[in-house]
Parts: sequence; C-alpha cells; structure tokens
Amino acid sequence: MEYIEPKKIKVIIAARQFLYRLGIKTIISVIGVEPELFETSNYESTKKCILKNPGVGYIVLNEDVLPAPKNSHLSELGNLCPDCKLLVIGNDPFEDCPCANYALNIENQKEMVERFQEFFFEPEKSNDDDTVAQLSEREIDVLKAVATGYANKEIADKLFISINTVITHRKNITDKLGVKTIAGLTVYAIMNNLISPEDVKG
Repeated sequence: MEYIEPKKIKVIIAARQFLYRLGIKTIISVIGVEPELFETSNYESTKKCILKNPGVGYIVLNEDVLPAPKNSHLSELGNLCPDCKLLVIGNDPFEDCPCANYALNIENQKEMVERFQEFFFEPEKSNDDDTVAQLSEREIDVLKAVATGYANKEIADKLFISINTVITHRKNITDKLGVKTIAGLTVYAIMNNLISPEDVKG
C-alpha cells in the first residue's frame, strides 16, 4: 500500500526583524511542530501571503507589523483567514484586541514555550464571556489578585482565607481557563476587563 505523507500545517510568522522570526521558528521546533512555514515582515506582505496560500492554519504575529489602529487591522487579517488561529506577541495587550491568544515579550523561556504549546495543541477557547461566567465570584477575586502581582500569602491575607484555599482556587482557575502561567492569567484578566494594565505591580 502506498504511503501518503500527511499534509503539513501551514504557519505564517510575521515580524519585522529577522532575529525575531528566527526565535519564533526555534520555539515552534522545540515544541515538536514541523509546519510548512511562511515568513513575512510587514502587514501588506502578510495579507498577500494569506491570500496566496489558502489553508493557513496558524499565524504568529509580532504586533510591530500592525499599522494603527491595531485592532481593526488584526480583525482584517482574521476576516481574510477565518479558520486560522492567531497568536499576537507584544509588550502590552491593546484595547479591544479581537485575538484570543496573546503573549507578552517579557515572558520567560518556560512561559513562552508553554504559551506556544497551548496555541498549537489546545483547541480554540469558546466565548471568553462564557469562560469568565464559569468562575465563581471568589475565583474571580483570586484571579484579579494573582494577575496584579500578589503572592499566595498576600492573597490569603487580603481575602481573609487560608493559603490552602488560595492554592485550591488557583488550581480551579487554571483548570477552567486552561491558562497555566501568571503572565498568561494577567493577559487574560486584562483582555476580559477584570483589571487594567495600570493595576499590575511593576
């Protein structure tokens, strides 16, 4: 019986700097993804690449390729490629970001690798409002405290609960949201208007 090689997923890496694109390719390789890769260095070339290569499954995009207003240009890319998943990497989540996946430049190696693993291997999250609604009021309080930089003991003191209860709430939050890192929880809380970027401890 003739062996038919499975089709590779198509991934676009969009970033202005070559070294940045190289770093993204390295992380993708580290997590075991072997895609058909396309590289672009600006917004227009990214649009052309989407149109020229139907079936793109993933776009990893540094926000430096997005002209202002970033959210509307990001929406335009989403409309051009409605079936693909989009991961934006930047310094701060921008207002009204239409993208469910966001990674911060400041994330360390472990966090960034985890972010890429979630992006490539976990199914797209359902409506974010529904996910927030699944959290209890106390879990939302704990999430906000974690996202703004409080340690477990500080959260326990602030909410008048035990450290063990804080740890239990954090595990439940992680299970419900599918977000494992503090940086990821911070981005999630900001993007769902639970906190503002100014609330985060320096």
